[in-house]
Amino acid sequence: MTTLLVQHTVESFDDWKTGFDNHEPNRRLHGATGHQVMRDGNAVTILIDFPDAGAAEGFSSDPALKEAMSKAGVVGAPSISYLDDVESISY
Repeated sequence: MTTLLVQHTVESFDDWKTGFDNHEPNRRLHGATGHQVMRDGNAVTILIDFPDAGAAEGFSSDPALKEAMSKAGVVGAPSISYLDDVESISY
């Protein structure tokens, strides 16, 4: 599994969240299996799980993502990383 880590600042979290939710079909089209959203004010961190790096890279390079981010009020360029799952433990 590969997790796509996206960090960016948004103009309005509520407006951004609506845009993020509306973009779910595109995430699923690229194979996303789940996500987490975290925030500190208008600084947002998103973790999106994909079956492999190819699916994550396909999603992040899709022009529809850039358009959705722009419409949702993302400020500046996002930071994007691809993380390989090494260990997951729940208590």
